[in-house]
Amino acid sequence: MGLCLVASAFAMVMCFSFSACSSDNDNDVDNGVSPVLYSDFEGRIGVNYPLGISGKFVSFSIPKSQAGKIVDLTKGGDWVAGGSVVGGLYRYDDHFFQKGSYVYLLKTGANEIELRYKYVWRAGSTSHTVEGSYKNVKMTTHQDALDWAHKQGLY
Repeated sequence: MGLCLVASAFAMVMCFSFSACSSDNDNDVDNGVSPVLYSDFEGRIGVNYPLGISGKFVSFSIPKSQAGKIVDLTKGGDWVAGGSVVGGLYRYDDHFFQKGSYVYLLKTGANEIELRYKYVWRAGSTSHTVEGSYKNVKMTTHQDALDWAHKQGLY
């Protein structure tokens, strides 16, 4: 139930954040909300990173002990990676990702992260690659999203 509440609140935050991003006043950050959601609980860290206004996103979660380290997605481990760019979330046991696939996540400030990812996969006989590298990314935590939703009277 709590996770559903967080997801619902975050969905509302995302909608309002994208609306704010498209306004002419790019310096208006009154709501303090970024569409990048960072999570840190139960020994795991993760991120949902939207890729522009396309509606596509990258998402992954790793053990907190792997923060600041390259996590090879072709090796066993307690990771989950994917997003809409690859059509879902996958674990090692799914054997979805091909050689060269990795994720990297590090919290660099109170509300900033660095993330890198490279997803290599096959669909039929075609190989696909999606990758990105981002530093000083402003992010919103689950608690920030809940606080914002509460201030808006959404719950």
